[in-house]
Parts: sequence; C-alpha cells; structure tokens
Amino acid sequence: MLKKSRFVQNFSLKSLIFAFVTCFLVVACQSSPNTTNSGNLANPETDQISEIKFGVGPYFPTPNENREQFDPFFERLAAAVDLPADITVTEDWVGISEALRSRTLDVAWLGPWGYVLANHNEPSIEAIATVKYKENPVYYSVLMARADAPFDTLEEAIAQSQNGEQLRLSLADVGSTSGWLIPTAEFERLGVNPKAVFDYNEGASHAAQAIAVLSDQVDIASDYDRNLDVLESTGRINKSDLKIIWKSDPLPNDPIAVRGGLPDEIKAKLQQALAEISPEEAQELLPENYTGFVVSDGKNYEPIQNAGKSVGKLEEE
Repeated sequence: MLKKSRFVQNFSLKSLIFAFVTCFLVVACQSSPNTTNSGNLANPETDQISEIKFGVGPYFPTPNENREQFDPFFERLAAAVDLPADITVTEDWVGISEALRSRTLDVAWLGPWGYVLANHNEPSIEAIATVKYKENPVYYSVLMARADAPFDTLEEAIAQSQNGEQLRLSLADVGSTSGWLIPTAEFERLGVNPKAVFDYNEGASHAAQAIAVLSDQVDIASDYDRNLDVLESTGRINKSDLKIIWKSDPLPNDPIAVRGGLPDEIKAKLQQALAEISPEEAQELLPENYTGFVVSDGKNYEPIQNAGKSVGKLEEE
C-alpha cells in the first residue's frame, strides 16, 4: 500500500517507468514453469541435452571387448530418445558409479553394489531396469577353487587355513558386488575375519580370478556365475577344472541406472525401450546369454543394501 500511495502522490515519469518494469517482472515470474511440479526443469543442467552419455564397467577382460559388446546396445537406447550417444568404458567399478553420481554420465550399466553405493550417496540416482540373464533377473556370487583342492566347502577351507598353512584367498575389486561385497558379508555372517584366517588379497579383476586359481597363484577366488560362462565361452577356462565351494543366495542382476535430474520424458522412453527388447533382439544387442530387461524401481536391490550395512559400508538408517 505504501508504494501505491507514493505512486498516486508522485505521478512522475520515473515512477511510471518503475511501475511498468515491476509489472512486467511480476507477470514474467507468474508465467514461468512451476519447478516444484516439473522435476526435470528444477536443474538447468537437465535442459537442452544435445547427446546422451552412457557408461559401462569392466565386464570383459579388455576395454575393446567391452566396447564391442555394449556399443550396439547403447546406440539402440540413444535412438529411442532421438539423441546421439557418447559411450564411456571404465576400468573399475567404483569409477562408473562415481561418474553417474557426478553427472559425468547420464545412464550407466552398473554392478548392483555400484548402484547401491551411488544411490546411497546420491538418492536422485534411479534404477529403471534390471537385466535378465538366461531369462532370469538374478545371479550368484561364488567362491571357487581348483577341482583337485583338498576341501569341498567354504567351512572346510576355513578350518584347513586355521589349522595349517594359510590358504591364499583373492577377492575382487572392492566395488564389485559378487567379487567383494557378498563374500565379505558371508565371512561376517560366519564370524570369520578373512584377513586373519587367510593369506588375503583383494582388488583383482573378475577376468583374472579364475585364471589365478587355475594357474596356482591363489587357492580360492571370488567370482560370479555369469562371468565363468563368459570365460568358458571365449576359451579362457574349462569350468570342469574348477569347483564351487560356496554359492550365494540369488542376487538381483545388474541395473540400468540414470542420474538425478535427467528429464522424466527421457527416463520414460529409456525404460520403455529396455522393456521392449525381446530375446531375439537381445541376441543382436547384448552379450551372450543376456535376454532382455525387466522394469525396476530399485527396490529389488535391498539384499545388496543389507549386505553393505552388514560389512559397515552403509550406515544403518
């Protein structure tokens, strides 16, 4: 009311100009989109996307093999949103989730643990689909030894290592679900400190684990069942030379996850494109034995979250 009084009392050209500008700004503000109802406009970084940036972790022994296996798939997703694809292949599991969290990437094919870590640190990161392997959306973590090893179960291996010369145990990259997190959670469940009981090492790539066992570099190594299939199909190992001494409960397969702030329209189109990939199309687009995707909202990764809490890597809520 004070401004109106001054306006009436001082009806000058300067006041008129001020009033006009003020009115223009108010109208402009009222006409702009409501950002609380349009989440994909809340962050200016989400606007005017000129390309879509994909990333994938080290699933195959070399970056070139990774690229050959995954490029067609990412190109297919990019076409679904009518954008050119920029594809990054990382050499470690932590790197791929960190790139998604920092928004260096828009979409990533993550390991389950990588997704859970990324989502824990940045809840805006969402899983939109889970891959199917031989038509199943689950897989297994394993601990393996040579077929002629003098123990057949993890409990027998622990007892042998405690009562004699320590067995050599190799766990994989600490960013790996099956290679580090799940075996570590199993040792925690058994009340065993693997670093005390075994001649312990961690950080190996999955591609090296079975080879290390077969070449007598280690006695026991972690891996996942899908990877052993890949190694055998590419002639790197013969699975009959190995034996599984421990196998996890079913674990959710790898998610396709998107960064926070990615426009809802793009997320919806990506999720639809993933769900529509048939087993026949998957043969052309995906690595061997991957047969498509099921829609996910991230809730199926709760077993991974629980394992992360049990080993102290995630805070209890």
